[in-house]
Amino acid sequence: MLKRWEIGTPDSDAAAMLAKQGGVTKLCAEVLVSRGMQSLESASAFLDETELSDPFLMADMEAAAERILAAVDNGESICVYGDYDCDGVTATVMLTDWLSCAGADVRWYIPTRKEGYGMREEQIRKLAEDGVQLIITVDTGISAIEEAKCIRELGMDLVITDHHRPGDEIPEAVAVVDPYRADCPSPYKSLCGAGVVLKLIAALEGGVWESALEQFGDLAALGTIADVVMLDGENRFIVKRGLELLANTERMGLLSLMAVCGIEEGTPITATAAAFQLIPRINAAGRFASAAIAAKLFLTDDPDEAQLLAAEIHSLNDRRRETEQEILQEILHTIQTKPDLICQRVLVFAGENWHHGVIGIVAARLMDRFGKPCFLMAKDEDGYRGSARSFGAFSVFECLKSCGELLVRYGGHPGAGGFTVAEENLQAFMDGIQSFAAKEHQEMPVMTVHAERALSPKDLTVRNVDGLKILEPYGAGNTRPLFVLIGVTVAELYPLSGGQHTKLRLRKDGAAFDALLFRMAPEETGIMTGMTLDFLVSMEVRSYQGKAQLTVRVEDWRSSCDMQEQAIAAQFAYDAYRRGEQLPKAYYKRMCPHREDLVAVYQSVMHVPVSIAWLCDRLRNQGMNRCRARMCADIFSELGLLEYDAATDRLKRIPVREKKDLGMSARYRAILELAK
Repeated sequence: MLKRWEIGTPDSDAAAMLAKQGGVTKLCAEVLVSRGMQSLESASAFLDETELSDPFLMADMEAAAERILAAVDNGESICVYGDYDCDGVTATVMLTDWLSCAGADVRWYIPTRKEGYGMREEQIRKLAEDGVQLIITVDTGISAIEEAKCIRELGMDLVITDHHRPGDEIPEAVAVVDPYRADCPSPYKSLCGAGVVLKLIAALEGGVWESALEQFGDLAALGTIADVVMLDGENRFIVKRGLELLANTERMGLLSLMAVCGIEEGTPITATAAAFQLIPRINAAGRFASAAIAAKLFLTDDPDEAQLLAAEIHSLNDRRRETEQEILQEILHTIQTKPDLICQRVLVFAGENWHHGVIGIVAARLMDRFGKPCFLMAKDEDGYRGSARSFGAFSVFECLKSCGELLVRYGGHPGAGGFTVAEENLQAFMDGIQSFAAKEHQEMPVMTVHAERALSPKDLTVRNVDGLKILEPYGAGNTRPLFVLIGVTVAELYPLSGGQHTKLRLRKDGAAFDALLFRMAPEETGIMTGMTLDFLVSMEVRSYQGKAQLTVRVEDWRSSCDMQEQAIAAQFAYDAYRRGEQLPKAYYKRMCPHREDLVAVYQSVMHVPVSIAWLCDRLRNQGMNRCRARMCADIFSELGLLEYDAATDRLKRIPVREKKDLGMSARYRAILELAK
């Protein structure tokens, strides 16, 4: 499915002035201007990280610090109650480590993914039986209304630290520290769970945050990146300082984890490297075994234990990747056999033997690949457990809410959510998703990406791209800059890593350069030698054998971004037709292929599989678009002359044993009738 590219045209005069005043490269200045920072003041406000504000500005922080310090002084038994994702693990480790160093009688507990998110009464009762007197939550607790009452009834005290938005009722506790409390005067709200704990530790040390950051900034940075909170203001400060500390960390577990990732000690680490190398391994522990493995890794001082735990986490991550790929391939095979599934407004799939710990990741990959919201469900003991991902105006949470009577439980926000549906309600729920989409979105949102500006090959220099480093760390609210290369000819395609990835040799204006396309083999791209395409790319400078080298990474491509709105409209029309929706009469005439269209398509698929995009580009002069090309693909597939693969959007020849007449196609007859 096509994405909409928004290509910036930054004011060249404003960029030149900003480059001169700020001492940044012209390309960096153009990115800042493209993002609305046209003056030195506005650029500086973003680039010059805000230091941490006074932790005692957070509601209940003073009460929380006083109760915890009293528990330490009195030798009370304390339990840090966390969550199983990277943010929850890092927050748990940070507070447990600080309390342990302070001489506290402290233990920690992180539920398994099978137990589910949040506090559980049975575990609370077990902690009470074990003599725990104070429970401190991290990255959880703000919705634990009943669990808080249980804690009080059992004679224990509760301090909640969380960053999720509270409901109408706040749990009963000694202190509830959450920046999203309506009465919290703290100036910065977007902290993750580890960020809130960092401030709690600063409060426990009298309000001075420098020491807390020095001790735990590395872990806080990982938690902040992992939770995909906005990387502005205080979060930008935490991540930038934390990554510097991470490169020189003395924490045995982090050193061992970086070693299995191939990151040498002392090597600068970017937020991107943390997000794609370290954090998936931390999360893999919670997805495939127990997040306790990751917590133990970061709490140990024993180098041998750290190496063993890091190796175990690395192995779990390999298993996670294999499982993701197995589920993805199963879904793509289903799409190949039932291509109409991707014509629905929302992609919805359910599987019997899928690991529920990774379906959210697979949903995100499918959403990105096909440009549609995605709901995936894995069979479980009490029905189907699901995960959903979305973008734009389509809200996962509102969709789940509309189907609430069919669900055992659900939660989330506009972009993502989790849910459980009883097996007997599965089909009704799947139908309900599509009904909600049709009712609320007559025209579904289009996945949109922003490119800073169009580049030419002469702009692809080490100096230009290296100058963008001042914008780091990249993350939510400050994504890695994307650029567009227009009218580039593909000279060669090469498989990399045994066909897992693709290397492209590109040419334009007499210049030749290479670009990398990850997670896709050359034959899956639909790109052919000699094609002239527009490429959406990101770039970075890496050091290889002591020499700086430029890497260009392909994020998306198309025949011409000038035609994107027509292509999107054509795809929408085809999808609506396949869903059986009524279209304006004129649409049927435009989508109905003429006999010469069918001949041209068939003759174009002579020797090798070709993509729909390639067909549209090759036959553009005779009015070919995505809708008409897909109609041709359907007709030839029905006749057994060509085979269309909806997973890769490609057509290939099928050996023909007998002559076929176009009139034998029911699909051709149907569109001819509608086009009269």
